[in-house]
Amino acid sequence: MLHMTIGVFGNHSFAKKLGKEGTTNDIAICNHGSSEGVFTFVSPNSEKIQSLLQVINMIDVPIIVISELNAQLGEEIIAIAEYGFEHGFIVLDGVVKEQIDPLIKGTCIENFKVTENVMEDIKQLKFEYSDELLIPIDNYFDVKSVGTVILGIMKGGKIKKYDKVNLDPLGKEVMIKGIQSQDKDFEEAEAGMRVGLNLKGITVEDLKRGYIIGKLEKTKTVKLNFEKSKYTKEVIKENDPVFVSSGLQVVAGKVKSVQPLEVELENELMLNKKILVASTKQNMPRILGKATL
Repeated sequence: MLHMTIGVFGNHSFAKKLGKEGTTNDIAICNHGSSEGVFTFVSPNSEKIQSLLQVINMIDVPIIVISELNAQLGEEIIAIAEYGFEHGFIVLDGVVKEQIDPLIKGTCIENFKVTENVMEDIKQLKFEYSDELLIPIDNYFDVKSVGTVILGIMKGGKIKKYDKVNLDPLGKEVMIKGIQSQDKDFEEAEAGMRVGLNLKGITVEDLKRGYIIGKLEKTKTVKLNFEKSKYTKEVIKENDPVFVSSGLQVVAGKVKSVQPLEVELENELMLNKKILVASTKQNMPRILGKATL
């Protein structure tokens, strides 16, 4: 069965037309399940830059719903452009595309399909996932008489009930006592699925959003091949505070050097292939650029 995670940007309430409301905090999640597939719709539900960066890293494909032009939409478009998605969709809701053409020129968004029937278009997409186990944790809580439960989207690999797996960056072995998806129990799960896992060997006090089931290289000082966004006027200087976004982790740090960009981080960062760097200031747009290791 097709499993996919879709970001909804611009008009966030559009997600409620596509799926049933699920977990909501600073990230809003709606779920749609049918015989044709299981789709998770994710939107930022806060003005915090962390929420936007985490949503960008959760999804397979973005939908940009253009109801009005404002600073928030502009920042979301910049984040999508800097991340560089292969596929995406634009839904025009009272705004003509020509109004955003200057903003998206020369970015991946130029190739996004303008559509009036986004669900049918989404169902035509196919994604290949890694064989390496990777489940970034986006929510976690303690369930009475059950124990620690984490929620996350499987970005790679497969799991089975009673598997013993690594939890990073703690480097701790935990056991999967139970697997759920779309409120149904499963004996096993594979990449693409959004899962709830009952874990033995960890408490909610030990967890943070962005921790993973799997293994990644981690560091507290990161050297980056940084490409500044054409949308930002901010100049990065030594000792500037910045956020470095990798997977669902958004870690604060201080710039040690500019060429190449080297950042000393407050906490260990697990290193994914795509990294975004953002300002800690409140003025939009806060996306400073993209980077690779």
